[in-house]
Amino acid sequence: MPRQHGSRTFEGAAVRVAQRVLAMAAAIWHNHKTGAPITRSLIAFDH
Repeated sequence: MPRQHGSRTFEGAAVRVAQRVLAMAAAIWHNHKTGAPITRSLIAFDH
């Protein structure tokens, strides 16, 4: 019986990938808009 909490479904994996891509895009956008000379680390988004 498949688990229903989303950890092993295609939809659950797609949501996790989308969250990480959006977090990366937000960090890149923020760096671009603020003109940050040192880019922000994406480590915090990987937890």
